[in-house]
Amino acid sequence: MTFVERIQEHFDSLSAGQKKAAHYIQTNMQDAVMQSAHKIARHSGVSEATVHRLAQALSYASFSAMLQDLRQFVLKDQRAVRNFMLSTSHQEDSWLEKHFQQEIDNLHETMARSNKLHIHQAARMLLEADRIWVVGWRMGLSVTSYLSFVLKYMLGNCELIPQGGVAEYATYIKPNDTVFACGFPRYCSRTLKVAALAKEEGARVIALTDSELSPFAKLADLTLLASGKSTGFLDSYTASLSVASAIINEISYLEKARVQSNIEKMEMMFKEFQDHFEWK
Repeated sequence: MTFVERIQEHFDSLSAGQKKAAHYIQTNMQDAVMQSAHKIARHSGVSEATVHRLAQALSYASFSAMLQDLRQFVLKDQRAVRNFMLSTSHQEDSWLEKHFQQEIDNLHETMARSNKLHIHQAARMLLEADRIWVVGWRMGLSVTSYLSFVLKYMLGNCELIPQGGVAEYATYIKPNDTVFACGFPRYCSRTLKVAALAKEEGARVIALTDSELSPFAKLADLTLLASGKSTGFLDSYTASLSVASAIINEISYLEKARVQSNIEKMEMMFKEFQDHFEWK
């Protein structure tokens, strides 16, 4: 059993602190392999004792044994090795170069964690839905506002649920609908509640999140992953937007005639409702 498989098998039985440490390690494996239990604890916001208890909960004899297994996993995972090499191959000369290099690393990591089948499945789920509901606020609006606007433009049956009107909109989620939820740390509880309600109603849920251990991944019928590391105090959503764009491109390819027809109608409405006066 690999290190990641151990985490996935035992995750639900871990304590809250152990879950935080496990989540940090899984989403920062290239960094964690070089860190002590104390440093992992500090980065994940738990005590050092919790990290040691995590190793025991995952059936390791000690933290050192867990770290050794993690190192072997990273070395065997060619994608992880490639990402590690990419992220350490440049000696930054300025904060600006470091900023853009981190964005590039996020895109490389997201590309390595993605596959065409999942993008295709997401596009199909959206195309087959009676109605598409997009949910995710705060910084996640950088993704959800963009995606909902384009899907509304392309398909006409998409709604972005506003944060102040969750109850009014969520009431109308039906079994043949699809909910697209964007959920990254801190994992908004209200967004999670919408996704859980959608599952109860029989709707399908697509989650765009940061890890297989994310609470959104537990609810979703389909999980898409994106890296959001940043050199600043705010997480990056560049890679998440790229995943959304990939879904849009796949929809355009799968339903070219339908999308073209809708866009042509929309362009006619733009002309009909032009926002400036023209002399006749």
